[in-house]
Amino acid sequence: MKFLVLILFISFGLFAQTKRAKESANIYDIDLEKLGKSREQAVTQPQLLEPAFDKKIDSTKYVLGAGDQILIKVWGVLDEQFITEVTPEGFLIIPSVAEISVAGEMLADASKLVKSNLARSFKNASFSVRLIRMRKFRVFIVGEIENPGTYYLRGADRVVDALQLAGGVHTWGDETCIQVRHLDEEVDTLNISRFYQEGDLEENVFVSGGDIIYVPRIDLGKPYVIIDGNVGSQGVYQTLPNETLLEFLVRVGALSRNSNIENVVLIRDDKKFLYDLLENETLARQEILQTQDRIIIPTNRDRVYVKGEVAQPGPFPYLANYTARDYAGFAGILETAKSFKDIYVVRKESNKVEKGGDVIVQRGDAVVVPRNARESLKEILAIITPIISIGLSSYALIRTTR
Repeated sequence: MKFLVLILFISFGLFAQTKRAKESANIYDIDLEKLGKSREQAVTQPQLLEPAFDKKIDSTKYVLGAGDQILIKVWGVLDEQFITEVTPEGFLIIPSVAEISVAGEMLADASKLVKSNLARSFKNASFSVRLIRMRKFRVFIVGEIENPGTYYLRGADRVVDALQLAGGVHTWGDETCIQVRHLDEEVDTLNISRFYQEGDLEENVFVSGGDIIYVPRIDLGKPYVIIDGNVGSQGVYQTLPNETLLEFLVRVGALSRNSNIENVVLIRDDKKFLYDLLENETLARQEILQTQDRIIIPTNRDRVYVKGEVAQPGPFPYLANYTARDYAGFAGILETAKSFKDIYVVRKESNKVEKGGDVIVQRGDAVVVPRNARESLKEILAIITPIISIGLSSYALIRTTR
């Protein structure tokens, strides 16, 4: 019995030890572990495992670093393949062959180094060196960004990818001069708005390990303008040298389908200038912006307002070539309303009144359905009759008392 208990005790100990060994061998992402304990930000794991490419990796431009995985194949007198990873110290270890320093080397150059070392050990053989998984590295995003901090990216990611992960540029951020500071102390200054508008990839470069992406604040000491009006792009913007009014409005995305582009207002030194962007020779293509200019972009009202003797007064969607009678019908004409010929329209632009149910309604106009005069008289009588009745009753009471 004691022998059986001893065997069970030893078996249980071996089982517990094996379980702990398996648990300790589990693969996990140390960066994601840190995420729960710090303010560091990380790209979601699916993006890390399956990076998206906008084109194939150029081996003459891709710089190897710690964490890159390389597939090496040998065939000829010997068929062999294995995967190796650049160590944290920057070495690529080829078992039984060599340790090669590759960190900071272009992929194409590192491939030549690996092949030359393999050729010394394997005669009359052919070799292939391929990058199969890119490393993950840190990039620091600071300045006027929604969520500044540390982010984990790969060599196929660009500056715009990093900015989007960080929540985008803050309202007071200047997109025209974003800095990318590299470890070798070189600095790239990018105009990201040009990439957004023109797709210029030179303004959206690839990121690399240790980069600091700095989004500066709008500098009121440099030329700037202010956008007003009921548009989504209100605010202060830095201008580019010799930038025209039209170029600026397009660059910052200030125009929309609801913008009244026939009546854009530029205020300069308390003077107002009106621009019609629909004109082919519009001055907006020539007007160079000056600092402290104020631009007002009015919006086209896409609603028609119905009020008066209707069941559902309020705004209705604008429909081309619809009449006042149509809009009154949408709102539900009450029995207390006057006839269709008495409906009138108040024009948005001039505040002029046009009478008749067949009047064509324009954007922003107001359609008024007036009340029948007899109904108004009924209401007056309904108010006056009780008053007269109370007065007569009071008078009769006074006479009786006397």
